[in-house]
Amino acid sequence: MRSGTSPDTHYRALSPRLAAKLRLVWSARGHDLDRIWGDCMATVPGITPLPDPRPAERTASPGTPSPDTAAHDQLCLFDQTLIWAMALRTAARVGAGLDGLALIPAQVAALEALTSRLVDTLSGLRMLVLAGLPIPALQLARSVSEDVDMVLALLLRRKLAQQFIACTCAEEANSFWRRHIAGGRAFRLVAEKLYEVGLDHSDQSDYGRWRRGVLTLLGSAVHSSALGLRAEDAAAPWPQNAALRDCLAFVTHRMQEFCAWSHVLDTGLQGDLARIRLARAAGMPPREARLLGFADGGAEILLDQMRWMLAEPDLPEEARR
Repeated sequence: MRSGTSPDTHYRALSPRLAAKLRLVWSARGHDLDRIWGDCMATVPGITPLPDPRPAERTASPGTPSPDTAAHDQLCLFDQTLIWAMALRTAARVGAGLDGLALIPAQVAALEALTSRLVDTLSGLRMLVLAGLPIPALQLARSVSEDVDMVLALLLRRKLAQQFIACTCAEEANSFWRRHIAGGRAFRLVAEKLYEVGLDHSDQSDYGRWRRGVLTLLGSAVHSSALGLRAEDAAAPWPQNAALRDCLAFVTHRMQEFCAWSHVLDTGLQGDLARIRLARAAGMPPREARLLGFADGGAEILLDQMRWMLAEPDLPEEARR
Protein backbone atom coordinates (compact mmCIF):
# COMPACT_ATOMS: atom_id res chain seq x y z
CA MET A 1 0.00 0.00 0.00
CA ARG A 2 1.35 3.43 -0.93
CA SER A 3 2.56 5.79 1.76
CA GLY A 4 -0.27 8.01 2.94
CA THR A 5 -3.03 5.54 2.05
CA SER A 6 -3.68 4.17 5.53
CA PRO A 7 -4.83 5.83 8.76
CA ASP A 8 -1.42 5.33 10.37
CA THR A 9 0.38 7.36 7.71
CA HIS A 10 -2.37 9.93 7.18
CA TYR A 11 -3.29 11.07 10.71
CA ARG A 12 0.32 11.54 11.83
CA ALA A 13 -0.52 12.80 15.31
CA LEU A 14 -3.32 10.28 15.98
CA SER A 15 -3.41 9.39 19.65
CA PRO A 16 -2.24 5.84 20.45
CA ARG A 17 -5.48 5.28 22.35
CA LEU A 18 -7.69 6.01 19.35
CA ALA A 19 -5.37 4.21 16.91
CA ALA A 20 -5.55 1.03 19.01
CA LYS A 21 -9.31 1.37 19.44
CA LEU A 22 -9.86 1.70 15.69
CA ARG A 23 -7.88 -1.45 14.96
CA LEU A 24 -9.65 -3.40 17.70
CA VAL A 25 -13.20 -2.39 16.82
CA TRP A 26 -12.79 -2.80 13.06
CA SER A 27 -11.14 -6.21 13.28
CA ALA A 28 -13.63 -7.43 15.91
CA ARG A 29 -16.40 -6.82 13.38
CA GLY A 30 -14.55 -8.43 10.49
CA HIS A 31 -13.75 -5.29 8.48
CA ASP A 32 -10.36 -4.44 6.95
CA LEU A 33 -9.65 -0.88 8.12
CA ASP A 34 -6.70 -0.26 5.79
CA ARG A 35 -8.42 -1.55 2.65
CA ILE A 36 -11.75 0.18 3.18
CA TRP A 37 -10.08 3.40 4.33
CA GLY A 38 -7.88 3.30 1.23
CA ASP A 39 -10.83 2.43 -1.05
CA CYS A 40 -12.77 5.45 0.14
CA MET A 41 -10.32 8.14 1.12
CA ALA A 42 -8.32 7.80 -2.10
CA THR A 43 -11.40 9.18 -3.91
CA VAL A 44 -11.73 12.27 -1.70
CA PRO A 45 -10.58 15.44 -3.53
CA GLY A 46 -7.37 16.93 -2.23
CA ILE A 47 -6.53 14.00 0.03
CA THR A 48 -2.93 14.22 1.28
CA PRO A 49 -1.25 13.14 4.52
CA LEU A 50 -1.75 15.69 7.26
CA PRO A 51 1.24 17.88 8.18
CA ASP A 52 3.69 16.11 10.47
CA PRO A 53 3.73 18.00 13.79
CA ARG A 54 6.80 16.22 15.15
CA PRO A 55 9.46 18.83 14.17
CA ALA A 56 7.61 21.42 16.26
CA GLU A 57 7.56 19.04 19.20
CA ARG A 58 11.34 18.83 19.55
CA THR A 59 11.31 21.85 21.84
CA ALA A 60 8.52 20.45 23.99
CA SER A 61 9.31 18.75 27.28
CA PRO A 62 9.26 14.93 27.28
CA GLY A 63 5.81 13.47 27.72
CA THR A 64 4.00 16.61 26.55
CA PRO A 65 1.16 15.60 24.20
CA SER A 66 1.14 17.05 20.71
CA PRO A 67 -1.26 20.00 20.35
CA ASP A 68 -2.38 18.43 17.07
CA THR A 69 -3.39 15.08 18.58
CA ALA A 70 -6.97 16.09 19.40
CA ALA A 71 -7.37 17.66 15.95
CA HIS A 72 -6.09 14.55 14.15
CA ASP A 73 -8.32 12.33 16.30
CA GLN A 74 -11.30 14.52 15.47
CA LEU A 75 -10.66 14.46 11.72
CA CYS A 76 -10.20 10.68 11.82
CA LEU A 77 -13.64 10.24 13.41
CA PHE A 78 -15.16 12.65 10.89
CA ASP A 79 -13.66 10.58 8.07
CA GLN A 80 -15.24 7.43 9.50
CA THR A 81 -18.67 9.00 8.96
CA LEU A 82 -17.68 9.96 5.40
CA ILE A 83 -16.73 6.33 4.71
CA TRP A 84 -20.09 5.17 6.10
CA ALA A 85 -21.92 7.62 3.82
CA MET A 86 -19.97 6.23 0.83
CA ALA A 87 -20.92 2.69 1.84
CA LEU A 88 -24.60 3.64 2.16
CA ARG A 89 -24.51 5.29 -1.26
CA THR A 90 -23.07 2.11 -2.79
CA ALA A 91 -25.68 -0.08 -1.08
CA ALA A 92 -28.55 2.13 -2.23
CA ARG A 93 -27.25 2.19 -5.81
CA VAL A 94 -26.79 -1.58 -6.17
CA GLY A 95 -29.93 -2.34 -4.14
CA ALA A 96 -32.23 -0.50 -6.53
CA GLY A 97 -34.79 -2.90 -7.96
CA LEU A 98 -34.04 -5.69 -5.49
CA ASP A 99 -37.17 -7.57 -4.41
CA GLY A 100 -37.99 -8.22 -0.78
CA LEU A 101 -36.78 -4.94 0.73
CA ALA A 102 -38.66 -3.24 3.54
CA LEU A 103 -37.97 0.15 1.96
CA ILE A 104 -40.00 0.95 -1.13
CA PRO A 105 -38.17 1.89 -4.38
CA ALA A 106 -38.74 5.61 -3.80
CA GLN A 107 -37.04 5.38 -0.40
CA VAL A 108 -34.06 3.53 -1.85
CA ALA A 109 -33.77 6.13 -4.62
CA ALA A 110 -34.03 8.94 -2.06
CA LEU A 111 -31.34 7.29 0.05
CA GLU A 112 -29.00 7.12 -2.93
CA ALA A 113 -29.65 10.73 -3.89
CA LEU A 114 -29.15 12.12 -0.41
CA THR A 115 -26.12 10.00 0.50
CA SER A 116 -24.51 11.07 -2.78
CA ARG A 117 -25.12 14.67 -1.78
CA LEU A 118 -23.79 13.99 1.72
CA VAL A 119 -20.60 12.44 0.35
CA ASP A 120 -19.97 15.50 -1.83
CA THR A 121 -20.81 17.93 0.98
CA LEU A 122 -18.67 16.15 3.55
CA SER A 123 -15.76 15.97 1.10
CA GLY A 124 -16.07 19.70 0.39
CA LEU A 125 -16.35 20.56 4.07
CA ARG A 126 -13.21 18.55 4.78
CA MET A 127 -11.25 20.54 2.20
CA LEU A 128 -12.51 23.84 3.61
CA VAL A 129 -11.56 22.89 7.16
CA LEU A 130 -8.02 21.91 6.19
CA ALA A 131 -7.72 25.10 4.12
CA GLY A 132 -8.65 27.16 7.18
CA LEU A 133 -11.91 28.62 5.78
CA PRO A 134 -14.46 28.62 8.63
CA ILE A 135 -17.32 30.60 7.05
CA PRO A 136 -17.94 28.30 4.04
CA ALA A 137 -17.23 25.26 6.24
CA LEU A 138 -19.98 26.33 8.65
CA GLN A 139 -22.33 26.87 5.72
CA LEU A 140 -21.78 23.28 4.57
CA ALA A 141 -22.21 22.04 8.15
CA ARG A 142 -25.73 23.45 8.14
CA SER A 143 -26.42 21.70 4.83
CA VAL A 144 -25.23 18.37 6.28
CA SER A 145 -27.50 18.77 9.30
CA GLU A 146 -30.53 19.50 7.13
CA ASP A 147 -29.82 16.54 4.85
CA VAL A 148 -29.50 14.19 7.84
CA ASP A 149 -32.95 15.27 9.06
CA MET A 150 -34.33 14.95 5.54
CA VAL A 151 -33.07 11.45 4.82
CA LEU A 152 -34.33 10.20 8.20
CA ALA A 153 -37.76 11.73 7.50
CA LEU A 154 -37.89 10.04 4.08
CA LEU A 155 -36.92 6.70 5.61
CA LEU A 156 -39.79 7.11 8.07
CA ARG A 157 -42.44 8.30 5.61
CA ARG A 158 -42.99 6.39 2.37
CA LYS A 159 -45.33 8.98 0.86
CA LEU A 160 -42.85 11.73 1.61
CA ALA A 161 -40.13 9.80 -0.23
CA GLN A 162 -42.46 9.30 -3.19
CA GLN A 163 -43.15 13.04 -3.35
CA PHE A 164 -39.43 13.78 -3.11
CA ILE A 165 -38.56 11.47 -5.99
CA ALA A 166 -41.50 12.75 -8.06
CA CYS A 167 -40.04 16.29 -8.23
CA THR A 168 -39.03 16.97 -11.84
CA CYS A 169 -37.75 20.55 -11.71
CA ALA A 170 -36.15 23.03 -9.34
CA GLU A 171 -39.47 24.77 -8.65
CA GLU A 172 -41.11 21.52 -7.53
CA ALA A 173 -38.07 20.61 -5.42
CA ASN A 174 -38.14 24.03 -3.72
CA SER A 175 -41.86 23.68 -3.06
CA PHE A 176 -41.30 20.25 -1.52
CA TRP A 177 -38.55 21.65 0.68
CA ARG A 178 -40.69 24.54 1.93
CA ARG A 179 -43.72 22.33 2.70
CA HIS A 180 -42.00 19.36 4.31
CA ILE A 181 -38.41 20.10 5.32
CA ALA A 182 -37.75 23.81 5.99
CA GLY A 183 -38.18 25.39 9.41
CA GLY A 184 -37.28 22.23 11.29
CA ARG A 185 -40.26 20.24 9.97
CA ALA A 186 -38.18 17.17 9.13
CA PHE A 187 -36.44 17.23 12.50
CA ARG A 188 -39.74 17.49 14.37
CA LEU A 189 -41.02 14.43 12.52
CA VAL A 190 -37.91 12.51 13.56
CA ALA A 191 -38.05 13.85 17.13
CA GLU A 192 -41.65 12.62 17.49
CA LYS A 193 -40.55 9.11 16.56
CA LEU A 194 -37.59 9.31 18.92
CA TYR A 195 -39.96 10.30 21.74
CA GLU A 196 -41.98 7.16 21.08
CA VAL A 197 -38.92 5.03 21.84
CA GLY A 198 -38.06 7.01 24.97
CA LEU A 199 -35.66 9.69 23.66
CA ASP A 200 -36.74 13.28 24.27
CA HIS A 201 -35.16 15.34 21.51
CA SER A 202 -37.96 17.89 21.31
CA ASP A 203 -37.35 21.62 20.92
CA GLN A 204 -37.80 22.07 24.68
CA SER A 205 -35.32 19.39 25.75
CA ASP A 206 -31.70 20.08 26.68
CA TYR A 207 -30.71 18.50 23.39
CA GLY A 208 -33.18 20.68 21.47
CA ARG A 209 -31.85 23.87 23.04
CA TRP A 210 -28.25 22.85 22.30
CA ARG A 211 -29.17 22.03 18.71
CA ARG A 212 -31.01 25.32 18.28
CA GLY A 213 -27.97 27.25 19.51
CA VAL A 214 -25.64 25.45 17.11
CA LEU A 215 -27.97 25.95 14.16
CA THR A 216 -28.26 29.65 15.00
CA LEU A 217 -24.48 29.89 14.76
CA LEU A 218 -24.49 28.00 11.48
CA GLY A 219 -27.27 30.23 10.16
CA SER A 220 -25.18 33.31 10.94
CA ALA A 221 -22.52 31.91 8.61
CA VAL A 222 -25.07 31.42 5.82
CA HIS A 223 -26.68 34.86 6.05
CA SER A 224 -24.30 37.78 5.64
CA SER A 225 -24.05 40.18 8.55
CA ALA A 226 -21.59 42.54 10.19
CA LEU A 227 -21.03 40.07 13.04
CA GLY A 228 -18.95 37.32 11.49
CA LEU A 229 -16.05 35.63 13.26
CA ARG A 230 -13.38 37.45 15.18
CA ALA A 231 -10.48 38.28 12.89
CA GLU A 232 -8.03 36.22 14.92
CA ASP A 233 -10.32 33.16 14.80
CA ALA A 234 -10.95 33.47 11.06
CA ALA A 235 -7.23 33.70 10.34
CA ALA A 236 -6.13 30.77 12.52
CA PRO A 237 -5.29 27.48 10.75
CA TRP A 238 -7.37 24.39 11.33
CA PRO A 239 -5.73 22.77 14.36
CA GLN A 240 -5.87 26.04 16.34
CA ASN A 241 -9.17 27.36 14.92
CA ALA A 242 -11.99 26.85 17.42
CA ALA A 243 -14.71 27.47 14.82
CA LEU A 244 -13.31 24.78 12.53
CA ARG A 245 -12.94 22.30 15.39
CA ASP A 246 -16.54 22.94 16.50
CA CYS A 247 -17.73 22.58 12.91
CA LEU A 248 -16.09 19.17 12.54
CA ALA A 249 -17.37 18.01 15.93
CA PHE A 250 -20.97 19.01 15.14
CA VAL A 251 -21.00 17.40 11.70
CA THR A 252 -19.41 14.20 13.01
CA HIS A 253 -22.03 14.05 15.77
CA ARG A 254 -24.88 14.62 13.32
CA MET A 255 -23.66 11.85 10.99
CA GLN A 256 -23.33 9.51 13.97
CA GLU A 257 -26.89 10.44 14.93
CA PHE A 258 -27.99 9.57 11.38
CA CYS A 259 -26.45 6.14 11.87
CA ALA A 260 -27.89 5.64 15.36
CA TRP A 261 -31.39 6.94 14.70
CA SER A 262 -31.86 5.07 11.42
CA HIS A 263 -31.47 1.88 13.46
CA VAL A 264 -33.19 2.92 16.70
CA LEU A 265 -36.28 4.03 14.78
CA ASP A 266 -36.59 0.71 12.97
CA THR A 267 -36.86 2.27 9.52
CA GLY A 268 -36.15 -1.07 7.87
CA LEU A 269 -32.75 0.14 6.71
CA GLN A 270 -30.69 -2.24 8.83
CA GLY A 271 -32.39 -5.37 7.52
CA ASP A 272 -32.33 -4.09 3.95
CA LEU A 273 -28.59 -3.46 4.06
CA ALA A 274 -28.07 -7.09 5.02
CA ARG A 275 -30.41 -8.25 2.22
CA ILE A 276 -28.57 -6.09 -0.33
CA ARG A 277 -25.18 -7.45 0.75
CA LEU A 278 -26.33 -11.07 0.57
CA ALA A 279 -27.99 -10.59 -2.82
CA ARG A 280 -25.39 -8.41 -4.55
CA ALA A 281 -21.94 -8.73 -2.96
CA ALA A 282 -20.95 -11.99 -4.67
CA GLY A 283 -21.06 -10.45 -8.14
CA MET A 284 -19.47 -7.10 -7.27
CA PRO A 285 -15.84 -5.94 -7.70
CA PRO A 286 -13.86 -6.36 -4.45
CA ARG A 287 -14.00 -2.66 -3.55
CA GLU A 288 -17.79 -2.47 -3.83
CA ALA A 289 -18.21 -5.81 -2.04
CA ARG A 290 -16.20 -4.43 0.89
CA LEU A 291 -18.36 -1.31 0.96
CA LEU A 292 -21.54 -3.40 0.97
CA GLY A 293 -20.14 -5.31 3.91
CA PHE A 294 -19.33 -2.08 5.73
CA ALA A 295 -22.77 -0.63 4.99
CA ASP A 296 -24.28 -3.74 6.56
CA GLY A 297 -21.96 -4.05 9.57
CA GLY A 298 -20.29 -0.66 9.95
CA ALA A 299 -23.04 0.90 12.04
CA GLU A 300 -21.69 -0.74 15.19
CA ILE A 301 -18.32 0.88 14.53
CA LEU A 302 -19.87 4.35 14.24
CA LEU A 303 -22.04 3.81 17.31
CA ASP A 304 -18.97 2.78 19.31
CA GLN A 305 -17.23 5.96 18.15
CA MET A 306 -20.29 7.99 19.06
CA ARG A 307 -20.12 6.64 22.61
CA TRP A 308 -16.40 7.43 22.64
CA MET A 309 -17.02 11.02 21.55
CA LEU A 310 -19.81 11.54 24.09
CA ALA A 311 -17.43 10.49 26.83
CA GLU A 312 -14.88 13.12 25.79
CA PRO A 313 -14.78 16.27 27.96
CA ASP A 314 -14.70 18.71 25.01
CA LEU A 315 -18.28 17.98 23.88
CA PRO A 316 -20.90 20.38 25.29
CA GLU A 317 -22.71 18.88 28.28
CA GLU A 318 -26.12 19.35 26.64
CA ALA A 319 -25.15 17.17 23.69
CA ARG A 320 -24.41 14.23 25.98
CA ARG A 321 -27.95 13.99 27.38
